[in-house]
Amino acid sequence: MARDFDGILAVYAANRWSHAREPERLRIAVERADLALVAVQDGEVVGFVRTMSDGAFAVYIADILVMPDVQRQGIGSQLLQAVLDHYPMKTFHHQVLIAERDADGFYRRMGLSAVGAFGLTAFIRTRDKR
Repeated sequence: MARDFDGILAVYAANRWSHAREPERLRIAVERADLALVAVQDGEVVGFVRTMSDGAFAVYIADILVMPDVQRQGIGSQLLQAVLDHYPMKTFHHQVLIAERDADGFYRRMGLSAVGAFGLTAFIRTRDKR
């Protein structure tokens, strides 16, 4: 991942994610990810996904993003499918991610369900106290 870091950073910046404003912290997150995958087109990084997992029960899909000018071309689907294949449900109890509201259709099409569908509630603690 070290050789792809500049491209990964560019994907975050192009999507206006706050992570891009703290490249050294992002580098740590990428290096410590359980699984980190890039999508490359014409030698350029155009997509990225990273996960954290305990290796037995839980998988957290921390970030998945694609360059805006190549979105809706299946890149995000391929990245997410690679993650889902890497962590098969026959082994893992659950795969979790937190998504923007406007992305829920994408995740539903990929076979994920909102936690509310299972009678669960998700909680988050963040610096942004909306």
